[in-house]
Amino acid sequence: MWPYPIFLINLKASPDRRRAALQQLARQGLAPRLIEAVDGRALPPEEIARLVDAEGRLRRAPKPLSPAEVGCYLSHRAVLERIVAEAIPQALVLEDDLTAGDELAAVLQAIAARPMPPYDVIKLGISEPQEKAFTPILALTETSWLVRHHNVVNSNLAYVITRAGAERFLAYGRPIRYPVDVAMNRAWRHGLDILAVRPWPVLPNPAFASTIGADRFEDRAVGGIGLRLQRRARKAYDSLAKRLDVGRRIRGDAAWLRNHRD
Repeated sequence: MWPYPIFLINLKASPDRRRAALQQLARQGLAPRLIEAVDGRALPPEEIARLVDAEGRLRRAPKPLSPAEVGCYLSHRAVLERIVAEAIPQALVLEDDLTAGDELAAVLQAIAARPMPPYDVIKLGISEPQEKAFTPILALTETSWLVRHHNVVNSNLAYVITRAGAERFLAYGRPIRYPVDVAMNRAWRHGLDILAVRPWPVLPNPAFASTIGADRFEDRAVGGIGLRLQRRARKAYDSLAKRLDVGRRIRGDAAWLRNHRD
């Protein structure tokens, strides 16, 4: 079984989500520690202003972060700070709107027990069903593979993170300029080595809507021509840097496999 801590992030005001997630996990013999989520909508505006680089945000993205996105960021950050403070080698972090697939426990056992390529994060789920190209690295179970995605997976529904990965992200992630899942995926900036498992062993629970809100995906832009040009230049740089980083990582995976063939 998975010998490391499991953290389940849940808003105190959402007992239905908490109950459903705990039932899902208990069926696989998994007992998480509950982490009370930060409700960003209840944060005073001056507190959000202190935490968020609002000007830096608009140089990078076309709209401000919502209070709910800030709360989500702080909730995940609190878990990572706990991992570091308690010197936890690695942990599974879950959001409460999950559906645990039948392979989850077996996948976790394989991650804990077998030789693995270097990693900081292993993504186990995705919030929105999307086609994501990937390169398989090694089989974890009869049906599940450890993979390297060719593009980012902007979801923090379920992931394993090491203590070193938590430390690296915490060093990068202040002040807040992105949603936490987007920030965590910026490997070409902070250096996190991010793998994933496919098929996804964790999927969203269709019974629950996102607490962050649909406004995250609204197509609206803030700022004049100067900000738009800065965002375009950053996007072009990030696109190139991301491709170069993924190519380097894939070559590293191939080298690891050559050195660990049976």
